[in-house]
Amino acid sequence: MAHIEYNRRHVEQDETFEPAWDYNLTFVRQEGMRAIFRDGEGEFSRFLTRTKPKRSRALMLGERRTVVEVVLDPRPTVDGTTVYVLTHQMCVPGGWQDVKHTRCRAPEHLAGIYYGRGSNIENDELRRVAEKLYMGANAFVDAHPFTEISKLLTTIRLQEGTGKIGGWNDPGLGWKISALLDETGTL
Repeated sequence: MAHIEYNRRHVEQDETFEPAWDYNLTFVRQEGMRAIFRDGEGEFSRFLTRTKPKRSRALMLGERRTVVEVVLDPRPTVDGTTVYVLTHQMCVPGGWQDVKHTRCRAPEHLAGIYYGRGSNIENDELRRVAEKLYMGANAFVDAHPFTEISKLLTTIRLQEGTGKIGGWNDPGLGWKISALLDETGTL
């Protein structure tokens, strides 16, 4: 009889446990390095690991991404393409802010979240549209107060410009950051 560990306790084969509120999961069996589970939708498997999963990387202020979503259109397409909405976003405190968006027709199954320029999009046409969207959003992002805050924080972290006005040890730098935070309503 096999078991897995969840929340520092052993879960035996065919035992049901609750990894999230109101979500019941049954450990069915183990096949080599894969664990087979069953939930309300059916069976699925996951690789067993001996180490803890890596924590996701923290978001960086001013980071950018392109979100590609399918437009639900009642008119079906017959040529194997679909209509997507591409949204360019930047990271702000509390999540992502939409900067610019556009529509595009491209092959199916390309929806997802991609790097800022969309350089990891497989389809050439969709990648070109994402690049154009990125370039069109540059003016907005460059003028955004959080871009200025990010530059000022980098100056402090890297201790650039020692002894000069605008350097990391200039008292005016702190005032500028607090003014920008106040202007954006962050604090």
